[in-house]
Amino acid sequence: MKEYICNSKLKTILDGYNGVQKVNGKFINDEVGKSRPKLKDILKWQLSSNVERKHNKQSTYVPELIIEENYFDNTIDKIVWLGHASFLLTIGGRNILIDPIFKNVSIIKRRTKLPFMINEINKIDYILISHAHMDHLDKFSVKVVVEQNPYAKIFCGLGTADLIKKWGIKNEIIEAGWWQQFPTNDDIEIFFLPSQHWSNRNLKDRNIRLWGSFIIQNKDSSVYFMGDSAYGGHFAKIGKLFPRIDYAIMGVGAYLPRNIMQSSHLNPEESYQAYKDLGADKMIPMHYGTFILSDEPITEPIKFTRELFVEEKDRLLDLAVGKLFELK
Repeated sequence: MKEYICNSKLKTILDGYNGVQKVNGKFINDEVGKSRPKLKDILKWQLSSNVERKHNKQSTYVPELIIEENYFDNTIDKIVWLGHASFLLTIGGRNILIDPIFKNVSIIKRRTKLPFMINEINKIDYILISHAHMDHLDKFSVKVVVEQNPYAKIFCGLGTADLIKKWGIKNEIIEAGWWQQFPTNDDIEIFFLPSQHWSNRNLKDRNIRLWGSFIIQNKDSSVYFMGDSAYGGHFAKIGKLFPRIDYAIMGVGAYLPRNIMQSSHLNPEESYQAYKDLGADKMIPMHYGTFILSDEPITEPIKFTRELFVEEKDRLLDLAVGKLFELK
């Protein structure tokens, strides 16, 4: 059975859009033929010997860490990379945490430190969750944030609120479908937009929770956060609807082996093309160096990304973890 789902209480910004497709209770991507790999292929990959995986575990490489002050000062509009896909964003006096992950992901060890103590997290207005994979939605991290910020609102994709509520979280949670605008009641706008991905937390809940990306903007700045995504036509579509994107936060890692990862994640070349499709001014790379999730050499994603920008270095914001980048 096919149906089209949205949050009827939210504004849909794309003319003629009926909602996200759901088939037999599962959300599906707009572009067909790019479904997640089969379980047997994933198991074969995970159980096979791999020299590069061994090298990565032995590697001492971690992204540079810079510790500064005033991270949660909401008078400073800024972007701060917290490792992997976690960001602190301040726009128009509002502090926003995106996909906060502060510890290990299951048995996968976190390699980068945080630039602050977790008990310092305060003045958070919004928590954005791109999707329910454990390296983007973490029970411990979300609970820490809401315990210290009981009035922070949580914005996420359709089907995600029930999971978060099961953790005993009482904060207001608002779900959206693609091309919908969250209610903010201030001078910033937050939109939930498509990505080409999938979602699960166990073997029985595949694609019951929607994945996506975000635009966060006000009159001064516009930031796109990709979440997780394969390459697809949605990037150009987003760029057409949002002709001013000042900063595009793009995933560049977790792309090998391609038969497993191509339907889920961008490699650096695809990320660069997607950034161009968006028409964004500057690109901020993420989703590398913090967790070993795939088979490419751990230093390769950022190395290749830097090479792609060699003739336009001013357009690549290669942020260190903890670097407080003030928005202009």
